[in-house]
Amino acid sequence: MNRFISLSLIIISAITFFSCDSTKQLAQTNRTAEAAYQAGDYQKALGLWENIIQSYEHKGASKTCPAYTNAGMAAEKLGQTDKAIDYLKKADYSDLNNEDTYLTLANIYRKKDNLSLELVNLETYLKKFPQGKQTAFANKRLLQLYVESDNLEKGLALWKTMPLEQQQNISNIENYLLINSKLKNNKTCLVHSKELLQKDNNNVTALNWLANYYFWKAENSYQKELKDYETHKTRKQYAHLLKALDQISATYKKSLAYGKRLYKVNPTPATAKLLSRCYNRLDDKKKAAYYKKLSKELFSPAHSMFPSTIRS
Repeated sequence: MNRFISLSLIIISAITFFSCDSTKQLAQTNRTAEAAYQAGDYQKALGLWENIIQSYEHKGASKTCPAYTNAGMAAEKLGQTDKAIDYLKKADYSDLNNEDTYLTLANIYRKKDNLSLELVNLETYLKKFPQGKQTAFANKRLLQLYVESDNLEKGLALWKTMPLEQQQNISNIENYLLINSKLKNNKTCLVHSKELLQKDNNNVTALNWLANYYFWKAENSYQKELKDYETHKTRKQYAHLLKALDQISATYKKSLAYGKRLYKVNPTPATAKLLSRCYNRLDDKKKAAYYKKLSKELFSPAHSMFPSTIRS
């Protein structure tokens, strides 16, 4: 009986010894792979990490395999996209996923122009690692994706969770402005467009929003006043129209001022068209024609803001 117990103890000790030895060997392999990766030898690093993966999968221990993310990163560096995605997905299902798991997946899907899966992985990253080393980058990119995908309410919610220093980042303010522009939150847009111009006097996003905002504010008012005048051609209505046109003219001039600044730094056909329409409304036919030619677009010319009956 004692001999049987002794034999059992010897067998258990041997198993433990070889198990420890195997663990040490895997740890050494991992260190060698990390050194190769840092040295830029991604092929060697990937081969070593795949050896570790095979060892864990052979033992049925995939959930505790520590090499999936690293292997996925190495494969991504080598341009082996499908293999990288496969390893990174396995890392996601394992108990040892980390920040790099989701950031690398997001980067791969960005290169593949798969907006929805990039978005999902950035959201997962922020949920799992709210204090992660790349939260500023993830917030910035995610806000941009919310603009591109019209996930406007998600964009507003994300903005509220962003630290103040991130809310002062120009790119983030631009995307927040675009979100509020799509939601027609004009008061918010006015605040942030002017904030952008304080940070960057030639900010295209802010200048574009302001130029268009003031043009359509003037245009909508002009169309309403003109319709009211055409409906009620009385002396009183005529006097009201004249008074209203002074304010409308000033608003067109605001649009013109921002539009000219915008065209100087970003001369697009759309901005040239806007300037042409502004000059038409302000009865400057020469400049209206000039910018119409620059717009390179066919559009119906806008009439002067001042009807012939008023001009006379």
